[in-house]
Amino acid sequence: MTRFADFRLAFVVPRYGSNIVGGAETLARKMAERLAAEGADVCVFTTCAQSHFTWENALPQGESMESGVLVRRFLTNPRNLAAFHSIQARIVEGIRTTVDEQIRWLAESVNSDGLLDALAGEVDRFDAVFLLPYLFGTTFFGARVAGPKAVLIPCLHDEPFAKLPVFRLLFEGVGGFWFNTEAEARLADLLYGIGDRPRAVVGMGFDRDPPGDGDRFRTKFGVSGDYLLYFGRKEGGKGVPLLLEWFSRLRRSGQEEMRLVLAGDGEIHLPAEAAGSVLDLGFLDPEDKRDAVAGALAVCQLSRKESFSIVLMESWLQGRPMIVHADCPVTLEHCERSGGGLWARNAAEFIEAVSWMRKNSAGAAAMGEAGRTYVRERYAWDTVIERANAFLAGYPPIVIRHRSFVNRQQRASD
Repeated sequence: MTRFADFRLAFVVPRYGSNIVGGAETLARKMAERLAAEGADVCVFTTCAQSHFTWENALPQGESMESGVLVRRFLTNPRNLAAFHSIQARIVEGIRTTVDEQIRWLAESVNSDGLLDALAGEVDRFDAVFLLPYLFGTTFFGARVAGPKAVLIPCLHDEPFAKLPVFRLLFEGVGGFWFNTEAEARLADLLYGIGDRPRAVVGMGFDRDPPGDGDRFRTKFGVSGDYLLYFGRKEGGKGVPLLLEWFSRLRRSGQEEMRLVLAGDGEIHLPAEAAGSVLDLGFLDPEDKRDAVAGALAVCQLSRKESFSIVLMESWLQGRPMIVHADCPVTLEHCERSGGGLWARNAAEFIEAVSWMRKNSAGAAAMGEAGRTYVRERYAWDTVIERANAFLAGYPPIVIRHRSFVNRQQRASD
């Protein structure tokens, strides 16, 4: 099999860095670093932006070596916000837009002429160009530059944007696909009919985190009794308002002593009735986050728009069960396959899930252990890298270059 030292790989992602919070950004960074550690020549093309709300240039442009990866940052283009918001409002409201308007919308989301020019000038030296996530201008226009070398890591979920004709153009124009889960791959097939082009379900790898200390968390933050935990970006798309609503219903059902702990970036409006029962801790350092997970009755992830869910994997590595939304195919599939959690479609089912875990601590612990086994067996780095290697060794641009190299060697020996 082809060795990683034979691979020359590029990643195109709109934001990149150890301080950047986001699932796609974390996936890009972790995979780039691991492939570089395995011996691949890895270069990241990204922008100077930090905020996915403003896309303003905040980091210096230029090159830097970060954990063994060459990172090249380029200035984002000036944006016509009036045009962007006008088109996006029509898309959200279900008003018809043309493909040209959708392309304009992508161009005004986050784009970088400098990035695209640099990629175009160097694309010939790369065997594969990984682009993620699907929803941004750098991915759409970068895929057009990379052509058949483009491998899309879409981070796809079922949402109105995914059904736009412009994204059919994106999916039809790339050479291959890396998916995070089987459920994501099925959705891509359903929406775009990707056919027999090269694909793999790779996902992201995880190391064995140190065990958290729930008692240490309780002492440090003054939390007593059973609590549910949410960590991640605190925003509507992640189901946080729904969690607050269901938690309020839970307390009114007779479980007034329950607490909900929120952790992560972003701001969320807490209703007046949440005072004393909801603790918003903001961003936690890694040790505090592990401790918070270890002490929780369960971790709640009610987002219906997931392509992988790092939250599930990190929670299971601490041996804690999950409660997910039944209408999210990805997190539901993880829970069904692992036996690591319960799912709910409404407040009544959520209350039932929490009540069961409170009454069956041994069963809840067994769920958490089943989740931990699932992550260690399916998403250990060695396993993920094997899947990545199998894809790359068979990817047409790499196969063609490898055969050409072998033929040249044979001719030289003759």
